[in-house]
Amino acid sequence: MNSYEKKCVDFLKRLVSAKSYSGCEAKAAAVAAREMRRLGYDSVSSDSYNNVVGRIGDGRGTKILFDAHTDTVGIADPALWRSDPFVPVIKKGLLYGRGACDDKGSVAAMVYAGALLKKSARADGFTLMVSASAGEEIGETQWLDFITKKLRFIPDFAVIGEPSNLKVIRGHKGRTEFKISVRGKSAHASIPEKGVNAAHRASELVGKIAALNKKYKSAALGKPVISVTVMETTNASINTIPENCVFYIDRRTVETETRRSVEREIRAICGSVAKIEYVKHYSPWVISAGHPLLKASARAFTEAYGTAPKVITWPFCTNGSHTMGDNGIPSVGFGPGKEEHAHIANESIALADVIKAIGFYAALPKAIAARGLFLI
Repeated sequence: MNSYEKKCVDFLKRLVSAKSYSGCEAKAAAVAAREMRRLGYDSVSSDSYNNVVGRIGDGRGTKILFDAHTDTVGIADPALWRSDPFVPVIKKGLLYGRGACDDKGSVAAMVYAGALLKKSARADGFTLMVSASAGEEIGETQWLDFITKKLRFIPDFAVIGEPSNLKVIRGHKGRTEFKISVRGKSAHASIPEKGVNAAHRASELVGKIAALNKKYKSAALGKPVISVTVMETTNASINTIPENCVFYIDRRTVETETRRSVEREIRAICGSVAKIEYVKHYSPWVISAGHPLLKASARAFTEAYGTAPKVITWPFCTNGSHTMGDNGIPSVGFGPGKEEHAHIANESIALADVIKAIGFYAALPKAIAARGLFLI
Protein backbone atom coordinates (compact mmCIF):
# COMPACT_ATOMS: atom_id res chain seq x y z
CA MET A 1 0.00 0.00 0.00
CA ASN A 2 1.55 3.31 -1.09
CA SER A 3 1.46 6.55 0.91
CA TYR A 4 -1.58 7.88 -0.97
CA GLU A 5 -3.54 4.72 -0.23
CA LYS A 6 -2.46 4.78 3.43
CA LYS A 7 -3.75 8.34 3.72
CA CYS A 8 -7.10 7.21 2.29
CA VAL A 9 -7.30 4.43 4.89
CA ASP A 10 -6.42 6.91 7.65
CA PHE A 11 -9.21 9.19 6.38
CA LEU A 12 -11.66 6.29 6.49
CA LYS A 13 -10.62 5.50 10.06
CA ARG A 14 -11.26 9.09 11.10
CA LEU A 15 -14.67 9.02 9.41
CA VAL A 16 -15.64 5.84 11.26
CA SER A 17 -14.42 7.33 14.54
CA ALA A 18 -16.77 10.29 14.03
CA LYS A 19 -20.10 8.96 15.31
CA SER A 20 -22.72 10.18 12.83
CA TYR A 21 -26.18 8.79 13.35
CA SER A 22 -28.75 10.38 11.03
CA GLY A 23 -29.31 13.97 12.10
CA CYS A 24 -26.01 14.06 14.03
CA GLU A 25 -23.45 14.16 11.20
CA ALA A 26 -21.51 17.29 12.25
CA LYS A 27 -18.32 15.47 13.32
CA ALA A 28 -18.14 13.33 10.17
CA ALA A 29 -18.95 16.36 8.01
CA ALA A 30 -16.05 18.27 9.59
CA VAL A 31 -13.68 15.36 8.90
CA ALA A 32 -14.78 15.19 5.24
CA ALA A 33 -14.54 18.97 4.70
CA ARG A 34 -11.05 19.16 6.23
CA GLU A 35 -9.83 16.30 4.05
CA MET A 36 -11.21 17.84 0.86
CA ARG A 37 -9.47 21.12 1.68
CA ARG A 38 -6.22 19.35 2.54
CA LEU A 39 -6.34 17.47 -0.76
CA GLY A 40 -6.68 20.70 -2.75
CA TYR A 41 -10.28 20.65 -3.92
CA ASP A 42 -11.13 23.80 -5.89
CA SER A 43 -13.93 24.62 -3.44
CA VAL A 44 -15.54 23.02 -0.41
CA SER A 45 -19.04 24.00 0.74
CA SER A 46 -21.34 22.85 3.54
CA ASP A 47 -24.81 23.66 4.83
CA SER A 48 -26.69 23.64 8.12
CA TYR A 49 -27.68 19.98 7.61
CA ASN A 50 -23.99 18.96 7.51
CA ASN A 51 -23.91 18.12 3.83
CA VAL A 52 -20.40 18.67 2.45
CA VAL A 53 -19.70 19.20 -1.26
CA GLY A 54 -16.27 19.52 -2.86
CA ARG A 55 -15.69 20.72 -6.42
CA ILE A 56 -13.04 19.64 -8.89
CA GLY A 57 -13.00 21.72 -12.07
CA ASP A 58 -14.01 25.21 -13.11
CA GLY A 59 -17.75 24.63 -13.53
CA ARG A 60 -17.56 24.06 -17.27
CA GLY A 61 -17.96 20.91 -19.35
CA THR A 62 -19.99 17.85 -18.43
CA LYS A 63 -21.29 18.11 -14.89
CA ILE A 64 -20.86 14.96 -12.83
CA LEU A 65 -22.00 14.28 -9.27
CA PHE A 66 -20.50 11.68 -6.95
CA ASP A 67 -22.58 11.09 -3.83
CA ALA A 68 -22.03 8.92 -0.76
CA HIS A 69 -23.50 9.49 2.68
CA THR A 70 -21.85 10.05 6.06
CA ASP A 71 -24.81 9.16 8.30
CA THR A 72 -25.23 5.69 9.75
CA VAL A 73 -27.83 3.59 11.48
CA GLY A 74 -27.58 3.15 15.24
CA ILE A 75 -26.30 0.32 17.43
CA ALA A 76 -29.11 -2.05 18.38
CA ASP A 77 -27.17 -4.17 20.88
CA PRO A 78 -23.62 -3.08 21.84
CA ALA A 79 -23.03 -6.50 23.44
CA LEU A 80 -22.97 -8.08 19.96
CA TRP A 81 -19.93 -6.04 18.96
CA ARG A 82 -16.48 -7.53 19.52
CA SER A 83 -14.98 -4.04 19.81
CA ASP A 84 -16.12 -0.43 20.18
CA PRO A 85 -18.15 0.40 17.02
CA PHE A 86 -16.51 3.84 16.86
CA VAL A 87 -12.91 2.75 17.40
CA PRO A 88 -11.94 1.29 14.00
CA VAL A 89 -10.06 -1.99 14.14
CA ILE A 90 -8.19 -3.57 11.23
CA LYS A 91 -7.87 -7.36 11.16
CA LYS A 92 -6.84 -9.48 8.18
CA GLY A 93 -7.41 -6.63 5.75
CA LEU A 94 -10.89 -5.74 7.06
CA LEU A 95 -11.72 -2.48 8.80
CA TYR A 96 -14.42 -2.90 11.45
CA GLY A 97 -16.68 -0.12 12.72
CA ARG A 98 -20.16 1.36 12.34
CA GLY A 99 -20.46 2.94 8.91
CA ALA A 100 -17.30 1.34 7.53
CA CYS A 101 -19.28 -0.42 4.81
CA ASP A 102 -22.41 1.75 4.72
CA ASP A 103 -21.26 4.17 3.65
CA LYS A 104 -17.96 5.69 4.70
CA GLY A 105 -15.86 3.38 2.54
CA SER A 106 -17.52 4.91 -0.51
CA VAL A 107 -17.08 8.43 0.89
CA ALA A 108 -13.34 7.86 1.35
CA ALA A 109 -12.85 6.35 -2.11
CA MET A 110 -14.83 9.11 -3.86
CA VAL A 111 -13.02 11.91 -2.04
CA TYR A 112 -9.63 10.42 -2.92
CA ALA A 113 -10.64 9.78 -6.54
CA GLY A 114 -11.53 13.46 -6.87
CA ALA A 115 -8.19 14.43 -5.38
CA LEU A 116 -6.40 12.07 -7.78
CA LEU A 117 -8.07 13.77 -10.74
CA LYS A 118 -7.12 17.18 -9.37
CA LYS A 119 -3.52 16.18 -8.65
CA SER A 120 -2.96 14.66 -12.08
CA ALA A 121 -4.61 17.59 -13.88
CA ARG A 122 -7.04 15.20 -15.54
CA ALA A 123 -10.20 17.21 -14.93
CA ASP A 124 -10.42 18.54 -18.47
CA GLY A 125 -13.85 18.50 -20.09
CA PHE A 126 -15.88 18.06 -16.91
CA THR A 127 -16.65 19.45 -13.50
CA LEU A 128 -16.98 16.97 -10.65
CA MET A 129 -18.90 17.54 -7.43
CA VAL A 130 -18.18 15.07 -4.62
CA SER A 131 -20.99 15.04 -2.07
CA ALA A 132 -20.61 13.64 1.44
CA SER A 133 -24.31 13.82 2.17
CA ALA A 134 -26.33 13.68 5.38
CA GLY A 135 -29.64 12.03 6.18
CA GLU A 136 -29.61 9.22 3.61
CA GLU A 137 -30.65 6.56 6.10
CA ILE A 138 -33.84 8.48 6.85
CA GLY A 139 -34.50 9.49 3.23
CA GLU A 140 -33.74 13.21 3.47
CA THR A 141 -33.29 15.21 0.26
CA GLN A 142 -31.67 18.42 1.51
CA TRP A 143 -28.30 17.37 0.11
CA LEU A 144 -29.59 17.46 -3.47
CA ASP A 145 -31.44 20.73 -2.91
CA PHE A 146 -28.22 22.18 -1.53
CA ILE A 147 -26.31 21.13 -4.64
CA THR A 148 -28.88 22.10 -7.25
CA LYS A 149 -30.44 25.20 -5.66
CA LYS A 150 -27.81 26.72 -3.39
CA LEU A 151 -24.71 25.75 -5.40
CA ARG A 152 -26.62 25.91 -8.70
CA PHE A 153 -24.99 22.75 -9.99
CA ILE A 154 -27.33 20.67 -12.15
CA PRO A 155 -25.61 17.31 -12.77
CA ASP A 156 -25.70 15.71 -16.19
CA PHE A 157 -24.86 12.38 -14.58
CA ALA A 158 -24.64 10.99 -11.05
CA VAL A 159 -22.77 8.15 -9.39
CA ILE A 160 -24.24 6.80 -6.14
CA GLY A 161 -21.61 5.33 -3.84
CA GLU A 162 -23.07 2.45 -1.85
CA PRO A 163 -21.90 -1.12 -1.18
CA SER A 164 -22.03 -3.01 -4.48
CA ASN A 165 -19.09 -5.39 -4.08
CA LEU A 166 -17.45 -3.47 -6.94
CA LYS A 167 -20.27 -4.24 -9.35
CA VAL A 168 -21.88 -1.57 -11.55
CA ILE A 169 -25.49 -0.85 -10.62
CA ARG A 170 -28.03 0.31 -13.21
CA GLY A 171 -31.05 0.74 -10.97
CA HIS A 172 -32.86 -0.27 -7.82
CA LYS A 173 -36.31 -0.86 -6.42
CA GLY A 174 -38.33 1.89 -4.80
CA ARG A 175 -39.96 1.83 -1.41
CA THR A 176 -43.42 2.88 -0.28
CA GLU A 177 -44.48 2.83 3.38
CA PHE A 178 -48.04 2.82 4.71
CA LYS A 179 -49.54 2.92 8.19
CA ILE A 180 -52.66 0.79 8.62
CA SER A 181 -54.98 1.39 11.59
CA VAL A 182 -57.63 -1.20 12.44
CA ARG A 183 -60.45 -0.50 14.93
CA GLY A 184 -62.29 -2.97 17.13
CA LYS A 185 -64.27 -2.87 20.37
CA SER A 186 -62.75 -3.29 23.81
CA ALA A 187 -63.95 -5.94 26.26
CA HIS A 188 -62.59 -8.03 29.12
CA ALA A 189 -60.52 -10.93 27.84
CA SER A 190 -62.74 -13.37 29.75
CA ILE A 191 -65.72 -12.41 27.57
CA PRO A 192 -64.20 -11.84 24.11
CA GLU A 193 -67.58 -12.26 22.42
CA LYS A 194 -68.60 -8.90 23.89
CA GLY A 195 -65.88 -7.12 21.98
CA VAL A 196 -64.24 -7.00 18.57
CA ASN A 197 -60.56 -7.92 18.64
CA ALA A 198 -58.67 -5.40 16.51
CA ALA A 199 -55.53 -7.57 16.57
CA HIS A 200 -57.45 -10.49 15.07
CA ARG A 201 -58.91 -8.22 12.38
CA ALA A 202 -55.47 -6.88 11.59
CA SER A 203 -54.00 -10.40 11.43
CA GLU A 204 -56.51 -11.36 8.75
CA LEU A 205 -55.40 -8.36 6.68
CA VAL A 206 -51.74 -9.21 7.26
CA GLY A 207 -52.32 -12.70 5.86
CA LYS A 208 -53.91 -11.29 2.71
CA ILE A 209 -51.07 -8.78 2.31
CA ALA A 210 -48.39 -11.48 2.68
CA ALA A 211 -50.15 -13.56 0.01
CA LEU A 212 -49.54 -10.79 -2.55
CA ASN A 213 -45.89 -11.85 -2.78
CA LYS A 214 -47.00 -15.01 -4.59
CA LYS A 215 -48.84 -13.00 -7.24
CA TYR A 216 -46.23 -10.45 -8.25
CA LYS A 217 -44.53 -10.71 -11.64
CA SER A 218 -40.96 -9.79 -12.50
CA ALA A 219 -39.86 -6.58 -14.21
CA ALA A 220 -36.36 -5.30 -15.02
CA LEU A 221 -35.84 -4.66 -11.30
CA GLY A 222 -37.14 -8.08 -10.31
CA LYS A 223 -40.32 -8.88 -8.41
CA PRO A 224 -42.05 -6.40 -6.10
CA VAL A 225 -41.92 -7.32 -2.41
CA ILE A 226 -44.36 -6.51 0.38
CA SER A 227 -43.84 -6.99 4.12
CA VAL A 228 -45.52 -6.06 7.38
CA THR A 229 -42.69 -4.73 9.53
CA VAL A 230 -44.23 -3.37 12.76
CA MET A 231 -47.45 -4.37 14.50
CA GLU A 232 -48.69 -2.96 17.82
CA THR A 233 -51.74 -2.40 19.99
CA THR A 234 -52.46 0.17 22.68
CA ASN A 235 -54.25 -1.48 25.57
CA ALA A 236 -55.31 -0.73 29.13
CA SER A 237 -54.02 -4.12 30.30
CA ILE A 238 -52.96 -7.52 29.04
CA ASN A 239 -56.36 -8.98 29.94
CA THR A 240 -58.32 -6.61 27.71
CA ILE A 241 -59.44 -7.23 24.13
CA PRO A 242 -57.62 -4.55 22.06
CA GLU A 243 -59.83 -1.96 20.40
CA ASN A 244 -57.10 -0.83 18.02
CA CYS A 245 -54.18 -2.30 16.15
CA VAL A 246 -51.65 -0.49 13.97
CA PHE A 247 -49.23 -2.06 11.53
CA TYR A 248 -46.82 -0.76 8.94
CA ILE A 249 -46.28 -1.98 5.39
CA ASP A 250 -42.95 -1.84 3.58
CA ARG A 251 -43.58 -2.22 -0.15
CA ARG A 252 -40.61 -2.50 -2.54
CA THR A 253 -41.64 -1.23 -5.97
CA VAL A 254 -40.37 -1.80 -9.50
CA GLU A 255 -40.17 0.55 -12.44
CA THR A 256 -43.69 -0.20 -13.70
CA GLU A 257 -45.32 0.92 -10.43
CA THR A 258 -46.19 4.20 -8.75
CA ARG A 259 -47.18 5.22 -5.24
CA ARG A 260 -50.82 5.46 -6.34
CA SER A 261 -50.90 2.04 -7.96
CA VAL A 262 -49.54 0.49 -4.77
CA GLU A 263 -52.03 2.42 -2.64
CA ARG A 264 -54.90 1.09 -4.77
CA GLU A 265 -53.59 -2.43 -4.17
CA ILE A 266 -53.61 -1.93 -0.39
CA ARG A 267 -57.06 -0.31 -0.37
CA ALA A 268 -58.50 -3.24 -2.31
CA ILE A 269 -57.44 -5.54 0.54
CA CYS A 270 -58.28 -3.34 3.53
CA GLY A 271 -61.55 -1.91 2.29
CA SER A 272 -63.48 -0.11 5.02
CA VAL A 273 -62.03 -2.23 7.83
CA ALA A 274 -58.91 -0.09 8.20
CA LYS A 275 -57.63 3.45 7.86
CA ILE A 276 -54.74 3.73 5.38
CA GLU A 277 -52.16 6.49 5.73
CA TYR A 278 -49.33 7.12 3.30
CA VAL A 279 -46.01 7.61 5.12
CA LYS A 280 -43.10 7.72 2.65
CA HIS A 281 -42.29 7.00 -0.97
CA TYR A 282 -38.92 6.52 -2.68
CA SER A 283 -38.98 6.10 -6.44
CA PRO A 284 -37.60 3.09 -8.29
CA TRP A 285 -35.29 3.73 -11.23
CA VAL A 286 -33.39 1.88 -13.92
CA ILE A 287 -31.35 2.93 -16.94
CA SER A 288 -31.37 0.92 -20.13
CA ALA A 289 -28.66 -1.61 -20.91
CA GLY A 290 -27.57 0.57 -23.83
CA HIS A 291 -27.53 3.91 -21.98
CA PRO A 292 -24.39 5.99 -22.73
CA LEU A 293 -23.64 6.33 -19.01
CA LEU A 294 -23.68 2.56 -18.57
CA LYS A 295 -21.40 2.17 -21.59
CA ALA A 296 -19.01 4.78 -20.17
CA SER A 297 -19.10 2.93 -16.84
CA ALA A 298 -18.12 -0.31 -18.57
CA ARG A 299 -15.23 1.42 -20.35
CA ALA A 300 -14.04 2.99 -17.09
CA PHE A 301 -14.24 -0.34 -15.28
CA THR A 302 -12.26 -2.09 -18.00
CA GLU A 303 -9.65 0.69 -17.98
CA ALA A 304 -9.31 0.46 -14.21
CA TYR A 305 -9.34 -3.32 -13.79
CA GLY A 306 -8.68 -4.88 -17.19
CA THR A 307 -11.95 -6.80 -17.31
CA ALA A 308 -15.63 -6.20 -18.00
CA PRO A 309 -17.90 -5.33 -15.06
CA LYS A 310 -20.80 -7.29 -13.70
CA VAL A 311 -23.90 -5.13 -14.09
CA ILE A 312 -26.74 -5.74 -11.64
CA THR A 313 -29.51 -3.90 -9.77
CA TRP A 314 -29.77 -3.19 -6.05
CA PRO A 315 -32.69 -4.58 -4.01
CA PHE A 316 -32.53 -1.63 -1.58
CA CYS A 317 -33.10 2.13 -1.90
CA THR A 318 -30.39 4.79 -2.12
CA ASN A 319 -30.08 8.48 -2.97
CA GLY A 320 -30.53 7.33 -6.56
CA SER A 321 -34.27 7.56 -5.85
CA HIS A 322 -33.77 11.32 -5.79
CA THR A 323 -31.26 11.74 -8.63
CA MET A 324 -32.70 9.41 -11.26
CA GLY A 325 -36.03 8.36 -9.76
CA ASP A 326 -37.41 11.83 -9.01
CA ASN A 327 -35.24 14.19 -11.08
CA GLY A 328 -34.31 12.14 -14.15
CA ILE A 329 -30.54 12.55 -13.71
CA PRO A 330 -29.01 9.45 -15.32
CA SER A 331 -27.30 7.55 -12.54
CA VAL A 332 -25.27 4.45 -11.82
CA GLY A 333 -24.27 2.93 -8.52
CA PHE A 334 -20.88 1.60 -7.51
CA GLY A 335 -19.04 1.08 -4.27
CA PRO A 336 -16.71 -1.03 -2.16
CA GLY A 337 -18.17 -3.34 0.45
CA LYS A 338 -20.80 -6.05 0.45
CA GLU A 339 -24.42 -5.11 1.10
CA GLU A 340 -24.83 -7.97 3.59
CA HIS A 341 -22.19 -6.32 5.80
CA ALA A 342 -24.20 -3.10 6.16
CA HIS A 343 -26.30 -2.30 9.25
CA ILE A 344 -25.06 -5.35 11.17
CA ALA A 345 -23.04 -5.81 14.34
CA ASN A 346 -19.30 -5.91 13.59
CA GLU A 347 -19.84 -4.12 10.28
CA SER A 348 -16.72 -4.30 8.13
CA ILE A 349 -15.20 -3.50 4.76
CA ALA A 350 -12.20 -4.86 2.87
CA LEU A 351 -9.60 -2.12 2.63
CA ALA A 352 -8.35 -3.56 -0.66
CA ASP A 353 -11.80 -2.90 -2.16
CA VAL A 354 -11.83 0.69 -0.88
CA ILE A 355 -8.53 1.33 -2.61
CA LYS A 356 -9.68 -0.52 -5.71
CA ALA A 357 -12.84 1.61 -5.93
CA ILE A 358 -10.72 4.74 -6.33
CA GLY A 359 -9.63 3.45 -9.74
CA PHE A 360 -13.16 3.23 -11.11
CA TYR A 361 -14.26 6.54 -9.64
CA ALA A 362 -11.21 8.27 -11.12
CA ALA A 363 -11.64 6.66 -14.55
CA LEU A 364 -15.37 7.31 -15.00
CA PRO A 365 -15.40 11.14 -15.39
CA LYS A 366 -12.74 10.85 -18.08
CA ALA A 367 -14.70 8.13 -19.87
CA ILE A 368 -17.79 10.34 -19.83
CA ALA A 369 -16.07 13.54 -20.93
CA ALA A 370 -13.89 11.90 -23.57
CA ARG A 371 -16.95 10.63 -25.45
CA GLY A 372 -18.91 13.86 -25.04
CA LEU A 373 -21.94 12.12 -23.55
CA PHE A 374 -25.23 13.98 -23.53
CA LEU A 375 -28.57 13.21 -21.95
CA ILE A 376 -30.87 11.02 -24.02
